[in-house]
Amino acid sequence: MRRLLSRSSDTLDVACQWAATGFFGVLLILVIFQVVTRYILQNAPVWTEELARYCMVWGGLLGATVAFKEGSDPCLVPPPTEGNRVWIASAHLLRAMATVAFLGPILYHSDKFLLRTWQRTTEAMGIPTAVVTVAVPLTVAVIFFHLLARLVGKPGASERKSENAMDTSA
Repeated sequence: MRRLLSRSSDTLDVACQWAATGFFGVLLILVIFQVVTRYILQNAPVWTEELARYCMVWGGLLGATVAFKEGSDPCLVPPPTEGNRVWIASAHLLRAMATVAFLGPILYHSDKFLLRTWQRTTEAMGIPTAVVTVAVPLTVAVIFFHLLARLVGKPGASERKSENAMDTSA
């Protein structure tokens, strides 16, 4: 079970990395296209700005899942990696509880959020805004899956980095 969770989490992380990179690549192309059409051709299509914005949302949220998995997400105090095992385990448990406390309500209320946005359409492209806002609960679900894999399975990348790091203190 642990191995399956860890492999699934790793596979999901790679998929999120590729998807985030793809969204940012499309964002870059759209912005360049928009600049060229606006300032050189004097006629920018309105859908490029909207689509670039949605690519930024998807890319940023998928990138947040990658940062969480890697352990490079922003935190006030980095979790301890050395010392008493109880202290380290307590810090990881506290981080897990904080993640659930902050992201749990978002996932809990996301069905109502998506239903409200399903009836609204985007201004330029005319698609339901739920196509864009579904990125929020999807991101939370992926982060929760990575959290479960970290708690049940192998240590995350941040813990592996510290275990494999060479002691340079003299």
